[in-house]
Amino acid sequence: MPSEGHSMVTLSLLSLCLLSLLGARGEVAPNFDNCKDSFFRNTPVSGLNIALPTPPEPNPEDLKNPEKCLSAYNAASPAYICQRNGNHYYFATLYDRGRRIPLYSAYEMDIKGVPDREGSIVYYEPQLVHPDLPLQQMNKKGSLLEIKKYNENIGCSERSPQYRQNYKLGWSQALDDNFGSYDRGHLNPAGHHKEDASKATMTHTNVAPQDGMMNKGPWNQYEKKLKEDLSAGCSKMYVVTGVVPSSMWVDQNKRVNVPSHYWNAYCCTDNNDKPLKSGGALGPNTAHSVVTEYNSVTVLETELRGLLNVDNNFNIFNGC
Repeated sequence: MPSEGHSMVTLSLLSLCLLSLLGARGEVAPNFDNCKDSFFRNTPVSGLNIALPTPPEPNPEDLKNPEKCLSAYNAASPAYICQRNGNHYYFATLYDRGRRIPLYSAYEMDIKGVPDREGSIVYYEPQLVHPDLPLQQMNKKGSLLEIKKYNENIGCSERSPQYRQNYKLGWSQALDDNFGSYDRGHLNPAGHHKEDASKATMTHTNVAPQDGMMNKGPWNQYEKKLKEDLSAGCSKMYVVTGVVPSSMWVDQNKRVNVPSHYWNAYCCTDNNDKPLKSGGALGPNTAHSVVTEYNSVTVLETELRGLLNVDNNFNIFNGC
């Protein structure tokens, strides 16, 4: 008969195996399968193949165990992020690792809920550093602690600058101090949700450098109009908000790209998910931005194809 100690060891090994399996279905994945309900008819945006590759580290051959220890080593770009808070997925983000900005975030708006901005933009995605790190969004302190534990477990010596915690987090995604004079402009705005869903939007993978006057002025006004007026008569409102990358960067190190435009598209449906109307908006990311509204997603897509330099395979919604 197995001893109590043997049983405990068996249970511990079983727990480790279960944790390993859970980690394999990580938040950063090859697709949006875990959060496809963020999209109209469970269909992600198509034809947006513009992400830059993950920046390669210089001289990795000079480092010990670079495959395991370097941040985002050979990681695919874009990254598909199912944004979660606790055990619930709230929205989807396509993240451009090369430019360190989201290309878009997709979500279902909380039409009836009272807008409730929870907290501030403090979260990061540990799995952008290493796929074996926790699924949860974490603040900087928590993210660095997880990187430290990973380094210790794998044997990544922080005597190498590229293996240090701050360096690894900053290599994988934009940090709070990488935005210069720009606002951290939400793609999925906190004001379109309440409580935990609002809190889930407070991640640096859901924001891009945005001119402060645009962010606080015409774009903010449009976001309110979308919630308060354009959603009237809709049972559901599927929303995708994205950016148009540019040749501009926040600084000369070309760490974080500055979008030339912000865009938005929405699909309003009835109780049976039948489309009732669609529309959107587009505005240059400048201090004197004028946001142009569209009464049809089809017309908006035509404008965006030119700006994004993509072909007719680019579609935001499937059949709306």
